Formats: sequence, C-alpha cells, structure tokens
Amino acid sequence: MRNDFFSIIGEILTYGGSTFAALVAMSIYTMTDGFFVGNWVGTAGLEALALVYPITMVFVALGTLFETGGSAVVSEKIGANKKNLAEKIMRSNYLCAFVIGIIVAIVGNIFIEPIMQILSDNPDERHIIDLAISFLRISLCGVPFLLTIYLTGAFMRCVEKPMHVFWLIGSTSLTNIILDALFIIGFGWGMKGAAIATLIAQILGTAISVWYFKYSQQKFSTPLTFENLKYILQEFKIGVGFAAGTLMMCFIEYFLNATLLNYDAAHLLAAATIANIILTFVYLPLNGLDTGIQPLISKLFAARKEQEYLSVMRYGFFLTMILTFGMYLLLMIFTKEMASFFIAENEPITDEMIIFLRLMFILQPFVGIYTWLSGIMAALEDEWRNFVVSLLPLVVQVPLIWLLPKFLPIEYLSFNYSVQDLAEAAVAFLLIRSFFKQKGLSFKKIFNLH
Repeated sequence: MRNDFFSIIGEILTYGGSTFAALVAMSIYTMTDGFFVGNWVGTAGLEALALVYPITMVFVALGTLFETGGSAVVSEKIGANKKNLAEKIMRSNYLCAFVIGIIVAIVGNIFIEPIMQILSDNPDERHIIDLAISFLRISLCGVPFLLTIYLTGAFMRCVEKPMHVFWLIGSTSLTNIILDALFIIGFGWGMKGAAIATLIAQILGTAISVWYFKYSQQKFSTPLTFENLKYILQEFKIGVGFAAGTLMMCFIEYFLNATLLNYDAAHLLAAATIANIILTFVYLPLNGLDTGIQPLISKLFAARKEQEYLSVMRYGFFLTMILTFGMYLLLMIFTKEMASFFIAENEPITDEMIIFLRLMFILQPFVGIYTWLSGIMAALEDEWRNFVVSLLPLVVQVPLIWLLPKFLPIEYLSFNYSVQDLAEAAVAFLLIRSFFKQKGLSFKKIFNLH
C-alpha cells in the first residue's frame, strides 16, 4: 500500500466503506421493525420493543464478542502469512458460535417470562409485557443464525472481500423489510410477524454464509473441528471489552425501563424505543467504519509498516468525526420529524418525548472519539483497557438513573446517556496514552505533530 493520501483513503474505504454500508443496511434492518410496529401495531408495540431491547443487546454482545476478537486474531494470522491456520480458526469459530447460540436460545426461552415480569406487576402494563414476551420467544430462536452472520461479515473482511459484507447484510435486510410488510400489514400478525420476519431473514443470511465458505472462491479446504479452541479463548479476551460494554448497556436499559414504569411513565418507553432505533444509525455506521478498518491496522502493525498504519489511524479519525458531526446535526435539528416517522398519525408526539430524545443525543460527538479509540485498542489487541471502559456504565449511569428522577422531571432521565458518552471518551483517552507508550506510539505520531 502506497503511503499517500489517496491510496490510504482508498484502502480505508475498501475495508471500512463496505462494512459501513453493510451496517447502514443493518441499521435499516433494525429500523424496519420499529417503523412497521409503530405505525401498524401502535404505541403499545413501541413500548414492548423498549422492553425487548435489553434482551436483544445480549445477542449483539455475543455477536460482537466473536466478530471483534475473531477479526483481530484471523487478520493477524493472515498478516503473518499463516493462512491455513487462519482458516482453521474461522471454522472453529463457526462451531463454537452455533453451539453457544443454541444454548442461549433454549435457556432464554425457559427464563424469559419470569425475567420480563420482574419489570412490573401493574395489571395496566401487562399487555405490553405480553407483547414483548411473544416477540422474544421467536427472536431467541434466531440467535445461532445471527452469530453466524456476525462471523461471516468479520471473516469476509479478513479475506479482503469487504464488499461481500454489504451483499450479505443487504440481502437479509431487504428480506426483513419485505416480510415485515407482508406479515404485519398483509397478515396482521403484529409483533409476532416482526419477529418471524427477522428470524427468516437470519436463516437466509446463514444459508448465504454456508454457501460462501463451501462453494465460492473463498471455500474452506480444512476440516470442521474444535482443535483451535485456544485461539477462541484469545479472541474472547480481545472482544470481551466490547461484549461487556454491550452487556452493561443491557442492564442499564433494563434498569431504565423499570424506572420509567415505576414512575408511571410508560409513554416514555415509546420514546426510548425511537431513541434506540435512531441511535442505531449512529452507532452501527460508526462501528462499521472503525470495525472495517481494524483488520487493516492489525495486518499493517503485524507487518511492521509503521507509516502506513499510522496514516490509517489518522485518516480513520477524521472520517469518523466527519460522520459523527454530520449525524449529530441531523439528530438535533430534525428530532421531531424523525420521531414522527415511527408513530402513527393518530397518536401524539408530546413535548416530554422530544425532551427525552434531545437529552439523549446532546453529547453525541463524544461517541465518535470513543469509537475510534476503542477500535485502535481492539486492532492492537489491548484487551483490558477496553474492558475497563466497558464497566463505566455501572459507575456512571446506574447512579444517574436512580438520582435524576428525584430532582428533575422524568423526561430528563435520558440525560444519563449523554453523561456516559462524555465519560467513555475521556477515560478511553486517558487509558490509551499509557498503552501507546508500550507500543512506541503517541497521538503526536498518529497526527504527525512535531
């Protein structure tokens, strides 16, 4: 790779651009359920999706664990010219992920009802909990297929076929949109229809994954075994920070939902669902860009090509921040218009809902800084610092969720997310400076400052 501006931007867009596009498609995938449920099931459906969201984040945490760790380890082996070993590690990943996915699906269906009922014993809110349970029972069956899709996307980037990630996610997203419309509007299946549509789309994505590594030019030539479990454990160490962070957010969302129900503010659950869907358009594209660049940094670092990986880090930062500020402006200017997209015309958008949404978005630019820093730490296999940052929600958000309603109106509860965004960026910055010293790096080197 030539060390000039246009060639480096080209490489970043090759690796990160297609993953960015793929995760924009996944954002649309996530938005689809909210759009059809909000407009054809109603506000009760959005409130149920708010209760569902913490559980689905557990699925995302598992996917992130395999995707982030697997991408780093496999890319490092390919960069060290150990392609046969890299392939064996990929196959072991698929076996482990599918087995874990099946276990999660079985255990989840056993315990999901008591877990959801803990949220509230108010009979007026029972219909919301019942809708959430009906959605989750079907969604849990898709976990093995979801993990397969996460891994395939990661490995497509590792074998330098990042554009194929877009086709994989794009095809599943399109399937989900078509089936959502058919099942929710056409058949009137409501929440169950949304869950069935997602499950079928995930099965399709798994079928594409099997075909890709069995019959395409990237087909595997090694047997399917568990013999490389030591590398799976190494991946878990790398990905545990991202996964733990997602699990922390699962607990935070659960606590937030319980607080809203406790303060008789179930109507704000709909706002929480809308906020989570909208923020998916921030987090997933940002993660797509930085996750897509991670294999490139890993390979260049393993090959000791200092100027090249420094340039990738530098330009990756600028692209991340441009994207972050562009999204931030849209979020703050068009908050009401975005909310109205998910709510039927005959149901009002209250001032409380708009305040709730804007306070969640207000410090959003710090998300871009944190995403870039955590991406570098993952690419260079710095496990423990990412893990430390992932614990921040417990320290920051839990006390705020408990305290804010005692002093401010309930709609100000969402400000805890903005404080968390700032804290993550600040702590990640402080931690990564010491990590850079160990690797012979510095922010001055990355940004070419003298």
